[in-house]
Amino acid sequence: MKKPKKTEEPAPGLFGAAVSPAALPQKKAKSVFSFSYSKLALYEECPLKYKFKYVDRIKEEPKTYFSFGHSIHHALEFLYAVKAPPFPAAGSVLEEFKRDWNLKSYLEKGYRDPAKADEDYQKGIEMLSAYYRHHDGRFKLPFLLEYVTDVEVDGLLVRIIADKIEYLGHGELALVDYKTGKDVKRQPDQLHMYQKICELDPRLCERVHEVYGDSVPALRVKQMLYYHVPTLKEYAFDRAEDAEISVFWERALGVAENIRGRRFDPAPGERQCAWCDYKKLCPHYYGGENSRPSQSPEGDVVGELADRYGRLREKIDGLNAQLDEVKARLVSISPAPGVLAGKEYELELRRAEKWEFKDREAVIGVLNEFNLYQKALGLTVKNIVALLSDPAVPEAAREKLLRHAEKSGVFDINLRKKE
Repeated sequence: MKKPKKTEEPAPGLFGAAVSPAALPQKKAKSVFSFSYSKLALYEECPLKYKFKYVDRIKEEPKTYFSFGHSIHHALEFLYAVKAPPFPAAGSVLEEFKRDWNLKSYLEKGYRDPAKADEDYQKGIEMLSAYYRHHDGRFKLPFLLEYVTDVEVDGLLVRIIADKIEYLGHGELALVDYKTGKDVKRQPDQLHMYQKICELDPRLCERVHEVYGDSVPALRVKQMLYYHVPTLKEYAFDRAEDAEISVFWERALGVAENIRGRRFDPAPGERQCAWCDYKKLCPHYYGGENSRPSQSPEGDVVGELADRYGRLREKIDGLNAQLDEVKARLVSISPAPGVLAGKEYELELRRAEKWEFKDREAVIGVLNEFNLYQKALGLTVKNIVALLSDPAVPEAAREKLLRHAEKSGVFDINLRKKE
């Protein structure tokens, strides 16, 4: 027979008084840290860049390849997001791609040239058309689409977003990741993280039972498939061994610990610094010649030209400020249109209209509602104003655009040098 457990008396306090265990100061539990493959990759690329993006929350410049990839992914999600066949027609998929593409202007998508944005749009149309033709008649419902999950493990709340998950039966999964870049490279860290989290995710077992009726105690990722949309090729990578996962996870935990410890030293290098959006904020990049990444003689020439360009830009900005000041004085002295003559130059003052559309999202909504975005050739004031006088534009569209417009009178100056 077991002896009854002896009830422990409260421990005596520092001055002899009894103190219950509940009254003793408790160690503060370490908070769960949100983590992902993207965070891991960025920290290992450059800890300081990680800080700028995730701690200071400074936005990066939009990237064209992200914008393009997002719209392609969205169209493919639309294609497969049906509860039962039939699947959407090819025209509907292309229309959905167009709708998503037009939600942002070419500048918001990272383009500097609207012609390049139009070129990529056409490339997307051709890419999706080829994908549809290639798979037409063979579409099958996926197990899960754009599956987002957060799994807590070892003090981390790890998020993954899987483009598509296929259930192979017998508790096995295949993860599908669509790629839209120039080539496909095996990304071991992504493979390892997705495999680990999927196999720990209790929701996946529940979903398998809901959809297929299989009661499985655990799931196993059999392979990860990279589908390269531009070439219609599929690349299969087998599951990682447990030893590989273990080594990877120790590294991931080390990265998380460094982030918690606020260790954000820069990691300069040609690859890291070449396309970094945070150069102007980086003390290492601007910390003197010894601190910068080593440059070739060509790099020195580029640096000199960059400095020269900057100095000229500053002069131009200064002169533009002076021009604005002189123009304001001219208009205040001679408020009526006409010709103003000096010894060397003649200035012709002409009245003009200045239009502003301050609620850009509302304007985009109107353009998309009436299918006018392409007609406007981008979200520029000049092109939108042109729509207001275009007889082919519906009256209802013009009225809605005018609600978001502000018009004011300004003076333009036409300059002519005397002979």
